[in-house]
Amino acid sequence: MDRPFFSASAGTRESLTAKRVIMAISQWIKFFFICHGAYFVVLGSAFGAEPMRLSLDQAIQTALERNLELKAKREELGIAEGRVIKSDLFLQNNPELEGERANKRLKKPEEGVNKNLFQAGVSLSQEFEIGGQSGYRREAAQRNLEKIGFEVRDFGRTLRFRIADLFLRLLNGKAKINQAEQIVNLKDRLYEASKARLAAGDIPEVQLAIAEFELNRARSELISLQREYEEILSRLRTDLALEKEESIEPVGDLTRAPLAASLDELLKSALEKRPDLAASDQEKKITEAEELLTRAERIPNIKFSMFYEKDDKDNIVGGRVSIPLPFFDRKQGELREALARKNIANLNYLNRRQTLEKEIRAAFARFKLAERDLALYPEGTMKRFDESLDLYQRAYQERAIDLADAILFQNQVIEARLKFIDTLTVYNLSLAELKLQAGIE
Repeated sequence: MDRPFFSASAGTRESLTAKRVIMAISQWIKFFFICHGAYFVVLGSAFGAEPMRLSLDQAIQTALERNLELKAKREELGIAEGRVIKSDLFLQNNPELEGERANKRLKKPEEGVNKNLFQAGVSLSQEFEIGGQSGYRREAAQRNLEKIGFEVRDFGRTLRFRIADLFLRLLNGKAKINQAEQIVNLKDRLYEASKARLAAGDIPEVQLAIAEFELNRARSELISLQREYEEILSRLRTDLALEKEESIEPVGDLTRAPLAASLDELLKSALEKRPDLAASDQEKKITEAEELLTRAERIPNIKFSMFYEKDDKDNIVGGRVSIPLPFFDRKQGELREALARKNIANLNYLNRRQTLEKEIRAAFARFKLAERDLALYPEGTMKRFDESLDLYQRAYQERAIDLADAILFQNQVIEARLKFIDTLTVYNLSLAELKLQAGIE
């Protein structure tokens, strides 16, 4: 027979103390059910709707199609395309048409001449760039369009990782919820076994109360996991731009997908494929073209005009040429700004490249640590955990161990299972981050 928490031969005073403890625990258990019953109802209605089942790839594709932030980012391409259209115009300035009409009043007109003389004129002028500005302007506009395209791709890259991060955390939460449900079932069986042993006189009532407390604690932990799951699911729904009535259920399992690439290969991949680095490189070329454009704009534009004038006797046709003289404003300020922007772009590119290499090395180190940690758990770890729990459950039912030993072992196995699930999740998150930093889709 198990060692009881209170000796069967104890006096009346000890029995009364034990009964008070049992009553206090029973009251706490009732309060627990009242507080958490409503939450079970809410969760039941939330999980009752038929969800849309999505794999990780499907979730990423849905985000790329429906995410509102990405759609807004893509609209920036329209702004860049407008700049390209303007730079491709044959002439950057429209022709100017001017007309005038005047009435000349003579003080002492000749005999037979009208005292009021009518005069009118019209002119057409056009300004031309002669310093090659149009070529530099087109170069800058085209480079800007390419830069925006890379920025859109980079936003999509970070969105993929964001979806993968949330999805993997949901799989983590789903695995923990499944485990918590198993633990609730296990604690319930332990509670039922305790009731049977109490009826047989093997244990005192306080052990039954402790078994009931352990059961309700397992139910509380299940509710906490479901709450965390719903919070992460809400964030994923936002990124997927789902409607209110749409619900989703992530499908899939946390895996041990290997990565065969070396650090040098990942660094090479990042330098070739990272769109943020490519966008920074295009920014360099934009500022170079804008500097050349500013230098070309120091050459003044030339304006040609044709005019026609008429009065009561004569018709006058002629032309006019005008050129601004750059005595004072020779674009000194604009050129200084262009040179500064060019230097900033070069420094930003160097910084982005150095930061990229550091990010790759740090992500690779974290992945290797996660890989080593996961290697401590061989294949079939969860199955062995389940077998151990069943073994101890049967041992308690067969009176081979007492309640304290059964609860202690259960808690140790639960902690180990949670550590394994978290380790597997960290491995998958580290792998996703490493692929993000390396520009691997």
